[in-house]
Formats: sequence, structure tokens, C-alpha cells
Amino acid sequence: MSDDFNISYSFTLDGVGTTPQVPTEPEVPTVQEPLYAMMDVQPLNLGQNRALLIHNSRDAQLLVAMQVATALHVLGTFRTLEDHVQTLTQTVPELEGQHDDVRRVLGMLMDAGLMTSAETICERLRHSGERTRLAPTRVFVMTCDRPAAIERLLQSMLMAGNLNRHEELVLVDDSRDPANAAVNRELVRQFNINSPQDMRYLGHDEQDKLLDGLRQALPDSAGALDFLLGRERWAGFKTYGRTRSLCLLMSMGRRAIMIDDDTVCAAVASPHREEGVVFTGPRQSDFYTSEEDMISRTRREDFDPLTGHARCLGMTLGEALVELGFDNLQPADLEGASSASLSQWWADSPLAITQNGSVGDPGSPGPNWIYTMGKTSAQRLLNSHLSFDQVMNSRHFWMGQAQPTFAKVAYISQMTGLDNTQVLPPYFPVFRGEDSLFGAMVEHLHPSSAVLEYDWAVPHLPLDVEERRKEAPPHSGRGYFSMEKYLTDRTLYERGVSFQTRLERLVLLLRELSETSDEGLMTLFRSEVAEFQRNQEEILAGKLNDGLARPARWQQYLQERLSNITIAMGKEASLGEIAGMPDDISDREILDTFRQYMGEFAMALAAWPAIRAAAETVANELLQSGELAP
Repeated sequence: MSDDFNISYSFTLDGVGTTPQVPTEPEVPTVQEPLYAMMDVQPLNLGQNRALLIHNSRDAQLLVAMQVATALHVLGTFRTLEDHVQTLTQTVPELEGQHDDVRRVLGMLMDAGLMTSAETICERLRHSGERTRLAPTRVFVMTCDRPAAIERLLQSMLMAGNLNRHEELVLVDDSRDPANAAVNRELVRQFNINSPQDMRYLGHDEQDKLLDGLRQALPDSAGALDFLLGRERWAGFKTYGRTRSLCLLMSMGRRAIMIDDDTVCAAVASPHREEGVVFTGPRQSDFYTSEEDMISRTRREDFDPLTGHARCLGMTLGEALVELGFDNLQPADLEGASSASLSQWWADSPLAITQNGSVGDPGSPGPNWIYTMGKTSAQRLLNSHLSFDQVMNSRHFWMGQAQPTFAKVAYISQMTGLDNTQVLPPYFPVFRGEDSLFGAMVEHLHPSSAVLEYDWAVPHLPLDVEERRKEAPPHSGRGYFSMEKYLTDRTLYERGVSFQTRLERLVLLLRELSETSDEGLMTLFRSEVAEFQRNQEEILAGKLNDGLARPARWQQYLQERLSNITIAMGKEASLGEIAGMPDDISDREILDTFRQYMGEFAMALAAWPAIRAAAETVANELLQSGELAP
């Protein structure tokens, strides 16, 4: 086996850069002012400059001037009433200086019962009763033609230990080169000599056995199975989603933990850990000159990341808060939290997905994300000893959360936990962005569910990092379309609607797209582009005016991107401008292919519950028969 790779990510378990603490006088506790936000309130335009504010879940409403209704989106964050006054008068130009009038309107909203207190949310998120009995975990390593990365990952798994805590370990091999597949199979054999828990091997032959068993059990679903899992159907495509769907079908009724092959099985503490818990917050970043610098400024946790994911995966939100040490959630913990997410969460909301941060390569196709990162991370970079050019050429970053963070929709994570006791959707079989689309579908089907991103990371160290660090020019502001946004914009947030109804609605949404005319799809596309441009214009203008002293190169990029957006707004959007489109494809071919994919994906979603049910039997038979032994 090859030994020409680096697995030196051997962090010390003690703190880094700590200094003795000097005793201080105990602080006198301050009285926390109550926090409020507008939540579950929708405005109804009554004409003649009037709007009726209606609360969705209680008998409360108020007739206000339309100007008041249009400014109320600012109230969607939990703040003290005085902070709301300051925020409204500073961010809404029409209200500048009108502090007394704003206080009076807020008083009216309070008296009408349209403001929700943070204490109310804390009460409904607190767990009571017995804990959920968690299902066993199955661990899946996913790979495609990267045996050197697999060798490194498997060695790190042996070093991490605790592997016998999991019901199954499976390597899912999508390698196109038979020589790479043979090496991977041998690596699994060698792994099993030293591992307390054997790893199974799911290569092409084994995948075909799974698919054949499903076809025999569901002859009427052959088309759906071929779309989701067929290798010949997607020859020549990158099939990340197909591999992830295989992991789902091999873990029915279990909790699945999926690992990318270019990671190392180690948990790394957040270098900027803070007290408390966050409800929907952006990721933060830090920057390193080298792997040595990254290792010296981070600390390895005393648990492995597989155990870390299993800690809360499959719990309810209330149970996870108790497990994380927030069993007595306080209103102060909600300061700055968005009411949009909290309005959908209760103590019994399922924790369907867990994620973690990354150290090393952030997983993006290039470094352009640095230009538009959040203010906290941007200030951290500006305060560091690194120059901007050094950071843009670096290979070593931390990207993650400073606190355990609950969110609504999942995004990319190099290690992901899925509670597959829930009816989770399949992944779209090809293209990138499959995990973001999956997260949007989970949100559509389980709108009260939560995603937990832990405040630790795993090393992500791709061996092809040179190809991934190429900077792109400023975005043109054109060619944007997001299927995940299309679905979440059309999610029904009504607590009483059944899962079956939600699934049928999702199938119908995709089927409608497959039957929509060229003109209808182009109108939808251009509307999405226009909304994207408006949002980007607001974001970029905000960054250019946030007071940070960015270097000239950084500032110029933001200005050029904003200028591109402004120019693009005056031009007709074209399908050929969507990233990744071949140069020689026509609009008609794009639209026809899109309709075909949406129709087939709708068919596959409709058949998915039956496929899941059959897969539990077929997968367990394969596991028990020994046919997955390497």
C-alpha cells in the first residue's frame, strides 16, 4: 500500500495558547430586559394605504398604515423593545429620528398580542418526558477513484477507535477505474484485519445485486430505480447523489453517518468556541499559513466524529438541547435569533440531519467565497498577521460554528448524519449541489425538523487541492437558478398537514415543471434571476458600506461584482449563462432536458416509499448473507 501521504493531523488533547487565569471579582448580575420578535404574523393589503396584520396561531390582529407593515420585517429578530426602536430608526429611512412614534407603534403591537416573547419560545422548546430510544448507527464511506485518500481515511478510523459502537461499516465504491476498485477492496480487507468491526464493501457488483433485488420486488418501479440508481443510465456523469441514495437504502430504519473519502476521522474543536447555543447563524472562518500553523492553533477533541454525530442525531430538538447542556434554555439564549426558524420548532421537532465544520480545504471550487464571507470572519482576517494575497493562495482554513447551531436547511458537510428512521427523500442522482437540494426536500417534507451543526470540525484534506484553488472572476450576476429555493419557497408550513400530503405536493411540483411550456419555464427562470440579482445587490451594497477597511483588491472585487449585477439587471437572462452549461447546447435542449429530469424525478419520488420498504429487506439479506464481504 502507498505510504506517500500525510496523516500528521495528530492534535494534542490539551489547550493551545492558553494562559493562567487571574481570579477576578464576581460580576454583579444584570437584569435582562425581555426579548420580543414578530412571529407568525402576515400582512394583508386592504388598499387605501392600509394593512391588516393577522397572527397565524392566535386570535390577534391589528389594522395599521401600509408603511408600518412594510417596515415590520425588521422585527423578525429577538431583541429588547428599545433595541427594536433603535434598529427600525436606523435601518428604515422613513423612520429616521422618529423614536417616540416607533415606540408607540411597538406598544400597539404588544397590546394587540402580535409580538412573541423569547420566554414563550423557551417554554415550548423545553423537553419533558422520556427520551427517544435512538436507532443503531451505520457508517458509510463514499469514494470514487481515490484509493490514496481511502487508505488515509481508513487508517484514521482505526486510530479513532470505538468502531464497534456502530452496527455496520460500509465502503460504497463508485470508482470507474477497475484498478482503483480492486485497490479499495484490498484496503477494506486489510482494514478488517485490524478493526474490531468488519467493514463491508459495496462495489459495482454488489450494487447491482441490490438493484436486482429491488427490481424483483418492485417490477412496476423499474423506471424509477433506473433513474435513481442505474449506473449505465448515468455513465459519464458525476454521480454523487446516486452514491448517497445507496447509503440511504442500506440504512433503512437506522441512523446513517456518511463520510467523504478525502476527510480524516478526527474531531477538531472550534478555534473560536463561545458559550451558548445559536438558532440559525452563519458559519465563521479562520485562516492559516500552512498545515503546521493550522495544527498548532487548533485542538483535537477527546471523542471521534462518528461518536460525535451519533450523540444527538435522531433526538428531538428538546432532547438535543438537554444533551448539549441547555436543558434550562433562557430567553437570553435567543437574543439575535430569527423568528422565521423558531416559528417552526417545538420540543418534539425531529433532529433529522447533523453536520460539522471543516479544517483544511473548505470544499468550495475556489477561494471566491472569501470575498463575500460574513463580517465577523472578514474582521478576523483583517486583524490577522496574514495578507489578503496569502489567504487567497492558502490551502488551510477553518470553517464552522463557534457554538452548537440549529438551522432549518442543510448544506454541504464532509461528514453528515441522517436519521433514516424518518422518511427521507432520495438524492438527485447526478451533478453537484445534490446535498443542498436534498436539504430543501427534507425541509419541504418535514418543515418542523431541525438541522444541528456541531461546534467541532473534521479535517478535509483533498489530494487534488491545487485544482480547487483557482480564483474565478467576479460573478456576472446572470444565469442563476436554484431548485432548492424553488422548493422551499413553496413549502407548506402548516403543522397539521400529513407527510403523505406533503410528499404528494412535492411530486406534483416536479411534475408541474415537467409539463410547463417553454414560455412558462423561461418566465420562472428570469424571475429567479431577477430575485437573485436584487438580493445580491443588497448584500454587496451592505458589504461595501459596513465600515471594514478592506484592501484595494478585495474592495475592487466587490465593486466589480456589484457593477456586474447592475448591468445584468438591464439585460434579458439567458439559459446558456447557467454555470456548467456546455457551450454548444441550445435553449430548447436545456428546457427539454430539464422537463425530462423533473418528470423522472417526480416518478421516482412517488415510488420512493415503496423502494424504501423493499430496500430494508433486500439490504439486510445482502448484509446477512456475507455477499458484501470484501
